[in-house]
Amino acid sequence: MEQSRLVTRNYKDTVFSSLFYTCDKAIENAKSLYYALTGTEVTNVEKCRLEDVIFREFKNDVAYIMDGRLVCFIEHQSTINPNMPLRFFIYAARTYERKFMSGDLVYTSKLVQIPTPEFYVLYNGRTALSQNILKLSDSFKSSVDKPQLELITKVIDINYSKLKGTGLERCRTLNEYAFLVDKIREYHGDIEKAVKNCVNQNVLTDYLTYYGSEVINMLFEEYDVEKARRIMLAEAREDAIAEGLAEGKAQGIAEGRAEGRAEGRAEGRAEGRAEGKAEGKAEERNAIAAMMRKKGYSKEQIKDLLGENYE
Repeated sequence: MEQSRLVTRNYKDTVFSSLFYTCDKAIENAKSLYYALTGTEVTNVEKCRLEDVIFREFKNDVAYIMDGRLVCFIEHQSTINPNMPLRFFIYAARTYERKFMSGDLVYTSKLVQIPTPEFYVLYNGRTALSQNILKLSDSFKSSVDKPQLELITKVIDINYSKLKGTGLERCRTLNEYAFLVDKIREYHGDIEKAVKNCVNQNVLTDYLTYYGSEVINMLFEEYDVEKARRIMLAEAREDAIAEGLAEGKAQGIAEGRAEGRAEGRAEGRAEGRAEGKAEGKAEERNAIAAMMRKKGYSKEQIKDLLGENYE
């Protein structure tokens, strides 16, 4: 069997989406993952990920119709993204449109029943989670007590050190994936060393051995993106703060001289410095986004990496 069987997709998978959506044992793994998440066993699953050319700007990681009664959307992220409910809303709408929309929906007087949706973000970033529930209504410009449209997303920390006692141990593949990521970090990005360690400890052995170099390439790409993001954030932050401080000092000195008093100069410099810092932080995201656009990142990729709105 050729390794090319893994590449049945229109965009590059991560190791996570490969394990739970595209590899030979993906359906079995997905059933186990859902049981670990909910304690409910499912029998029949149907893949329903958006991955064709039309939806390339809104591709998702894992999506299954399970036993014909629910649609489970699962995203894996290493950065905290408050916009996931909005993205899930789009995923769900397009999935329902493709699977269940027909002319009968407009004219029928009978209730059209659709699978119940569930939404999960599996997070393995370095920053501690501040909340485990995200709501679509948090994005609304006008808040209301009882929004007429809502989407609730469960955010679950799957870092290896966090799995014990959560019930997620019931999915062996998830545990072994978390172990692999933990080893990559422990070895400071030495992916080949981490993979060899996992194989020696019988962790994802069949998967890592069978798909070999392709898994290595996916891991290198994921690690490079995470590393690039941290470097760009650090560099842009330093540049923005330096520029903001310089402008703040200049403004403060000018105001102080105009007042002609030492106190005025001191206060002016302090206010200018604070204003400069604030402006620097406000410009930081734009500076990062601009650099990423120059490097060929799409708007959706920038949103994923920055974890914030990109305008």
